[in-house]
Amino acid sequence: MKHRVLESVTVIPPERDISDIVSLDIKDYSKGQNRLNAAGGQAGICQLADAFCHCLDTLPEVAVLRQKYPDDLAEFHQSLQAFLKAWMSGETPLYTKSNGRRYLSANRKRLRLTTAEKNAWLYCMQKALDAQPYDEVFKRYVMVQLGLAAEMIRNPSPES
Repeated sequence: MKHRVLESVTVIPPERDISDIVSLDIKDYSKGQNRLNAAGGQAGICQLADAFCHCLDTLPEVAVLRQKYPDDLAEFHQSLQAFLKAWMSGETPLYTKSNGRRYLSANRKRLRLTTAEKNAWLYCMQKALDAQPYDEVFKRYVMVQLGLAAEMIRNPSPES
C-alpha cells in the first residue's frame, strides 16, 4: 500500500515572522549596545523608568505590587534606571550561573515575588514599554527577557 504524503507547509515570507510583526530590518537585541540604542540611550531608559513608576503609582491592577514600595518611589526609580541601563548596555546579564540572580533592587526582601506580584511587575513593564516609541520587536524582546528573569525570582511557595 502506497502512502501519499501531502506537503502543506506554510511558508512565511522573510519580511513577516511568526509573531506577525512585519520587519525588513531584523536587529540582534542580544547585544547590549543594540538594546541600549533601541531604548534611546540613557534618555530613553529614564523615560521607561518614569513610565513604569507612573504605572506603579496609578494602575489599580498592580496594587499588590505597589504596597511593597515606599510612598516615595524616587529611590526605586533610580534603582530601576540603573538596572535597565546596566542590562541594556550589556554590563549586567539578567541571570548567570556564576553570579546568581540580578534584579531590580539591592533590597533583598524584594527579591522574592509572589506570582501575583510578578504578574503585576510584568504588567507595569508592558504598559511602560507600550508608552515608548520603541520598535515592536524590541518591546517583545524586552518582555520575554524580563519575564524569564521575573520567573527566576518568583517565590516558589504554594501560596504564591
